[in-house]
Amino acid sequence: MTKIKNTHFGLTIEEVNQRRIDKRTNVSAKSNLKTPGKIITNNVFTYFNMLLAIIAALLISIGSYENLWFVVIATANTLIGIVQEFKARRIIKNLSLLSETKVTVIRQGIEIEINKEDIVIDDVYKLDSGKQIITDSIVIDGAITVNEANLTGESDSVVKEPGDSLLSGTYVVTGEAYCKVSAVGKDNYIETLQNKVKTLSKPKSVILNSLRGLLKIIGIIIVPLGLMTFYNAFQRSSYDYLPDFINNSELYNEALIKMAGSMVAMVPSGLFLLTTMAFAASVIKLAKHNTLVQELYSIETLARIDTLCLDKTGTITDGTMNVDFFEMVKNPIYSIGDYTNTEIKNIISSMNSALNDKNQTAIALQTYFGSKQKYIVKDTIDFDSINKYSVVEFDGGIYVLGAPEMIVKKKYAKIKSQVDQYAAKGKRVLLLAQTEKIVDKKISGKIRPIALVILNDNVRQSAIDTIKEFNESNINIKVISGDNALTVSEVAKRAGVIGAEKYISLDGVKDEELEDIALTYNVFGRVSPNQKKLLIKHLQEHDRKVAMVGDGVNDILALKQADTSISLASGTDASRNISHFVLLDNNFSTIPKVVDEGRQIVSNMQKASVLYLVKTLYTIILTFILLMTANIYPFEPIQMFVIETFIIGIPSFFIALQPNKAQFKGKFLKNVFKNVLPGSLIIIANLLGVYIFSSAFIIVTEIEISTVGIIAATFAYWLVLVNVSSPLNKLRTLIIGFAFVTSAICFIIFGDFFKLTDLSTSSFLLLLLLMETTYITFSIYRGSLIKFWP
Repeated sequence: MTKIKNTHFGLTIEEVNQRRIDKRTNVSAKSNLKTPGKIITNNVFTYFNMLLAIIAALLISIGSYENLWFVVIATANTLIGIVQEFKARRIIKNLSLLSETKVTVIRQGIEIEINKEDIVIDDVYKLDSGKQIITDSIVIDGAITVNEANLTGESDSVVKEPGDSLLSGTYVVTGEAYCKVSAVGKDNYIETLQNKVKTLSKPKSVILNSLRGLLKIIGIIIVPLGLMTFYNAFQRSSYDYLPDFINNSELYNEALIKMAGSMVAMVPSGLFLLTTMAFAASVIKLAKHNTLVQELYSIETLARIDTLCLDKTGTITDGTMNVDFFEMVKNPIYSIGDYTNTEIKNIISSMNSALNDKNQTAIALQTYFGSKQKYIVKDTIDFDSINKYSVVEFDGGIYVLGAPEMIVKKKYAKIKSQVDQYAAKGKRVLLLAQTEKIVDKKISGKIRPIALVILNDNVRQSAIDTIKEFNESNINIKVISGDNALTVSEVAKRAGVIGAEKYISLDGVKDEELEDIALTYNVFGRVSPNQKKLLIKHLQEHDRKVAMVGDGVNDILALKQADTSISLASGTDASRNISHFVLLDNNFSTIPKVVDEGRQIVSNMQKASVLYLVKTLYTIILTFILLMTANIYPFEPIQMFVIETFIIGIPSFFIALQPNKAQFKGKFLKNVFKNVLPGSLIIIANLLGVYIFSSAFIIVTEIEISTVGIIAATFAYWLVLVNVSSPLNKLRTLIIGFAFVTSAICFIIFGDFFKLTDLSTSSFLLLLLLMETTYITFSIYRGSLIKFWP
């Protein structure tokens, strides 16, 4: 595929403006960003918010305004969630502009760069290697090979020539062409697909899905339990008779308040919003490290990553290659005659001029050999990741430049020792050879090796430090490269990759052999794009959670397959668009920070969820037991304010945002309920103790039972907070200290506001007994005495 010159005029400015007026621009209705309206409605109109609003309306109807504090808490949670999501949305939008795909269009005969949304119908634009095809088009000049795996699932590339159609969502592997836009926006073929993957695969949030399922069950349980609590309280208050409903407003009011107290306590108010806020906070934090998060919940997926696959060039090495030197092949397979150094330089310079390659290797070759055309070009074959060579046919012969073993194939053994002496030093080695003919876009006939070109690719110091961090975090590093396997192994060794000395070349390896190979080796050379994808797929089949770092066209299938994909801003349009994260500063050392954010979210939300769900579970079980024993639920909504605010709400906010590098293991809900169930049962036992021992301690009034119960429950819940906050540090110690002091102040100084009464000596003794029993029980459950300091 030879280089082409622009001979096209394109649209005039008047024609472009008219198409804009007609709204025939490439604006897609689809977006990874939530709209402002959706952010607000998603946070405001939740099932539990609606339930709390109904309860609030009922309390207002009877004038019980002091019991409306839960509305303040719910409103604050909602507003915080909205503000954080808006802030994260603004940051993502701003960062997206930095990595936005630019398109070279021809208008009035001039080539200009515009954003993809500014493309209009009938625009003429330019495509070359690595570019994403952003709108349905028709090739009008040149030729390109296109990978349509996003749409068809087929990994083989397809050659597109003048008259052939191009579909948005696919990408260019090699070649160069001018194309005319045939559809824009919602008229693009990809926009009509409902069940096929488009560009960015959206990971599912295990946390949110687990919580959604749980909250559905809670939502179903709350309403009937609440209504039964109302009926039970109304019946119990009326003693031996059931008066007319309308004429017994006092009994109705009391029963309604008890129902509200039960239902409000069952609602895990703020849990879902805290989860969303934690994700949004991570987006903001990662933005400070020049990382664009293209899919919010992919942050969570990182917590589960145990395997990281990456290419050598541009990640372990800095990607700025340079040619060290070239030398003649010492053991030619066929007699080739003498080539002078000048002739070799002229051949490679002419090849550079003729080819469309724009990768780092091509740039290094152009810098060293130049790119002046010394010979007349008849035909070209651009480099691709399968053949791993490029070809130029001149009037005087056909020359090929690329991977030595891919060019000479079975006779590679004759030059292997010469190649290996440089590969063993981590050098990249290319072979310049002459071939007899080209058949089906591949070299054929006798191959005559001429010279080896030796390139140097420096290992980043930051990569050494980063890989050390991953090793310490028990993340398995696998280096997957198209380079010589020995070269990759040496570079990986210098970077500190564990098991780098055990390497394998996948040239000629059958697909069915890859499963065992994927698990056995950590360094892979001469890997094709489809093999990269299959290696990751086989790792996933063995329960590995895999992240892939890539920046080239040859990485796209692997990026798509991985659980989490990370691209560099300097990478191709296609690799950036397909990835969950984009490193805007191209700094590989940023990745551990991204992984840490994922671990922080999952581990901390696991802790925070315990705080919310203990209250929900113990209230549901307690309410059920009280209904079965014909007892009245003891607490009003205002009495739960201390637990809701100072034991759950404020501490959970700090817990969710605390640094936490612990690797997540197991299932989210299972891990949560390992702590929720014991905590709930201890609190229930505590509260049942109030009812059981009240007669022994001569406690007869409901307000005394309520006072002893809420203080005992708050102390038990505070112990749950201490348990969740472990291991303690200075901040977490301050949090539990703050929770204890504020709770004590509320009960001692503002007892009347919280509907508490002064305790008699017997009530106080019962409270002390319950608190001591709870402390000892918790200590037995933990296996050691609970300490309240680091």
